[in-house]
Amino acid sequence: MQPTTTQSAPQQSGQGAPSDTSSTKVPPISGRYYGLMRSPRARRYGLELRIDVDARSATSPVMQCVSGDVYQVFELTWMTPLLSWRTYRYSWILDAPQVARADNELTISGPVRYWQGAHPATSVEIVVPQGKDAPGPAYVTLHIDGEEPAVYMCEWQSEAFRELGLEMDVCSSVNTPPLLPSFDTHTHPLRPADVPRRVLTIEECYRDAGVKMTIDPEHTVVDDSAPEFSAWSAAELHDAMERHFCRQRGVWPQWHLWCLIASRFEMNGVGGIMFDAAADYGGAGDCIERQGCAIFRQHSWFRDLAPTPRTEAQAAAARKYLYTCVHEMGHVFNCLHSWDKGRPDARSWMNYDWRYDRRNGSDSFWRAFRYQFDDAELVHLRHGDRSAVIMGGDPWGSGAYAEAPPEVLGQPPVELLLRSKGAFEFMEPVLVEFRLRNMAPVALELDAQLDPAFGGTVVTVRRPDGRTVAFEPLLCQIAEPELRALQPPGKGPAGLDRYSQNVLLSYGRWGYVFDEPGEYLVWAVYQGAGDMLIPSNVHRIRVGYPRSREAERLAQDYFSRETGVAQVLGGSSSPFLQKGMDTLQAVAEQFEDSPPGAHANLLLSRNLARPFFQIEDAKVVKARAAEPKQALALTVKALSQHKRDGATFTNLTYHTLRRTRADLMVAMREPEAARQELSLLVRDLRKQGVNAPVLDEIQAYAKSL
Repeated sequence: MQPTTTQSAPQQSGQGAPSDTSSTKVPPISGRYYGLMRSPRARRYGLELRIDVDARSATSPVMQCVSGDVYQVFELTWMTPLLSWRTYRYSWILDAPQVARADNELTISGPVRYWQGAHPATSVEIVVPQGKDAPGPAYVTLHIDGEEPAVYMCEWQSEAFRELGLEMDVCSSVNTPPLLPSFDTHTHPLRPADVPRRVLTIEECYRDAGVKMTIDPEHTVVDDSAPEFSAWSAAELHDAMERHFCRQRGVWPQWHLWCLIASRFEMNGVGGIMFDAAADYGGAGDCIERQGCAIFRQHSWFRDLAPTPRTEAQAAAARKYLYTCVHEMGHVFNCLHSWDKGRPDARSWMNYDWRYDRRNGSDSFWRAFRYQFDDAELVHLRHGDRSAVIMGGDPWGSGAYAEAPPEVLGQPPVELLLRSKGAFEFMEPVLVEFRLRNMAPVALELDAQLDPAFGGTVVTVRRPDGRTVAFEPLLCQIAEPELRALQPPGKGPAGLDRYSQNVLLSYGRWGYVFDEPGEYLVWAVYQGAGDMLIPSNVHRIRVGYPRSREAERLAQDYFSRETGVAQVLGGSSSPFLQKGMDTLQAVAEQFEDSPPGAHANLLLSRNLARPFFQIEDAKVVKARAAEPKQALALTVKALSQHKRDGATFTNLTYHTLRRTRADLMVAMREPEAARQELSLLVRDLRKQGVNAPVLDEIQAYAKSL
């Protein structure tokens, strides 16, 4: 369970205002300690203690918290040398410690709150001597109702509350200085007037946050010069992470993360992405969640990167490069976007500069941003439940959202409408149309990236058993807003006031969402400029029962992680997802005359429509060529099913099917056939009442072939 850390810190501990200890002659006591239990069970348990009550540095805020992780310690004393190990048990936090100073000794006390499980009421008393050198040891007494006090002696370890290793690898196409981001805070004029001048790096930014990040000095250079390879797909990045990073064997979770500096993503607007697909497929180690990310150096954000910035544009690029790296790594630590936690005005690494103040632009953010996480994020990074922070621990975004649709009073300027087929067969992917519509009397420019992976929409689902779950996408992408001008209603041709996008909701970080027959309720919130929140309607979806015993048997393989991840990635030729792709092939063959089979054939065809690249021996190689002829044959099966049952595909999915077929024909050097395909698409969509702007776009594309 991810903790909620919304408690306000005392005034002196806010961003950019650390406590002043200049009047003291002794070093601060804040930092990390570790020691064994002294009583009642000597050496049976260990305590990692994090004290955060005085300033570690002038740029690192104080959170006025104390936290601890309890481990069970095992020692084989009869062995020479002594063999010992420890196993993590649980974590606790002291939210508002009482601090008293006397005779160069600090006493910290208060009630303890446990993150998980049922525990007796507990309070803690910590006594820390202060000397001229390192502080401590810390004498810790936990007073537990009904039990003998637990006493630990914890030695000083480090000023850092957490420590981890970062492996950064780079593709040869972007292996030019600077590989690692670096930014002088005074090289760009857009900054707070009193921000101190210093050179920020990934390590320094996380040091301010209380995390010691050690970057591996060895960087594997991945040769990505393979013919035809121009951009990474999500499936290829996932495969790269499985093959490369997961060669590090060991038991997860671990304080270790991986970052690939890559060329570009297949969606041009994406500048960074966090991987979050668990991978218990075998063969590549026990990789779990929140392990790594990729930064795309060929993005326009980084066009002006230079080893030594000398112009304002170069300084802005250096700042954006650092920001993107710190932001994506923040996701790996389980930090959500600022607006996802109800703090859209946060001056934080986890906000978007262009979302902070849409009216005045991103300049407003940079004028106020002090290159820090906000207080709640700092509490999470330093003192959050270990399982919710460590890589490979709890799923990203757990426990983030409310369980009821938000209430709207008055008339918002934007409508978010969710709609779909309504009725889905068992094992049929659940695609929901998200439609934005301008309801204001003036034109509006809105972000059209409606997939939850971009952070602009939050989706909640109420299942047939009454449980309410947040839909958490597998990928988290940072990208430029895809701004689309929507005209006022009734102005100009019909349809210019709206924009629609299909969103796959079948599978997320918690697994399959629509895996049981019955009725589901789905709603979403569109998070627009500033703190604008636009809730959707509550959309009703019904999932049918299995058609046959054969369907019930196949469902055991279908509702697996491998199959779900393969669907989210749009198909994959990675061996780590082979089992899932084999299952989708079985669905396509056994249920060809049904919607599940038609959707499976469409996904398989789109996977074969493009080549698949892998990293082997630090080189990008083509693992499979595009197979347009086979892909086109699969689309014939999907199209035949739609002709039998016009409810198989919605207009948006039917558009995708016909456009896929046209693209395959172009790849086979049959442009006239592609134009005929698009002509049929226009004819059929016109019959369905699709608005003229959509038809015009299809016809313009046909003319361009």
